[in-house]
Amino acid sequence: MNQIEKQYAAEKLAQLKLEFDVDIFKDWGDETGTWNVGFWMKEELDRLHGILTCFADCIGGAEKFKGYTGGVSLKKADIGTHGGEALERRISLSTKATFTPWTVVHEFAHTWDAKHKWRLSEILEKYTGGHTNLIQSWLVKLFGKHDSGFRSYERTLGRYGRLPGCNSAGYFYGDQPGGSDWNFNPKEDFAESVAMYVGWERNNDLSEHARKRIVRYELNNGDKDGFGVADNWKDYARYFYPPNGDYTKTKRWKFVDDLVKGNITIQ
Repeated sequence: MNQIEKQYAAEKLAQLKLEFDVDIFKDWGDETGTWNVGFWMKEELDRLHGILTCFADCIGGAEKFKGYTGGVSLKKADIGTHGGEALERRISLSTKATFTPWTVVHEFAHTWDAKHKWRLSEILEKYTGGHTNLIQSWLVKLFGKHDSGFRSYERTLGRYGRLPGCNSAGYFYGDQPGGSDWNFNPKEDFAESVAMYVGWERNNDLSEHARKRIVRYELNNGDKDGFGVADNWKDYARYFYPPNGDYTKTKRWKFVDDLVKGNITIQ
């Protein structure tokens, strides 16, 4: 953040707090007498406001958004290879690269889940017909149809751990998620389902990403998808490609839609 932008940044921080109850950790300033630029850029504050506006519009407005997340503090941090990390009322975004709209919505979805003690991902798991069972997962990896090693995935076609239960969590997802890999679990499923709901066919900043996640299962095995990743997409289509390629036909889309309309009971 440049020194000449500090007044604009202060106004933007106040706007984010007022509209979305989001507190940005201010890592720029001249408290020591020397200007510290920090990690945030003016353009990122603008982009963050636009993404949160988009997210809120898709789930019933800013007041609902604030109620769902309960207020969030957000900072830039060194979080290794992750683009973002989230806990209840707290999000970190990577300092190594600028954030994407998908990452922001995904991480705020985690805070929504965390505010309810991760009950939302548990309800999603049951709603979509999934279950988690490490013993069953081990048996699948040893004797059944699997696409990963026993303790990790392999960086080669058809070996990333995308099949049900072939992940580190022993998560057997139900219905058709937008995708899966070795790190997939109910919490990630919920966050990805929210991001897909926000992006799918809405002509916003997440829509291209959402569409790429579905149309890749129309590709041939070995082709690279819209993210530059090659895999055996045709083999995986039965697990991930929704009826007629329409994500609104999945139980995950219906779950998030029911959730924002108040049709899901959270105990």
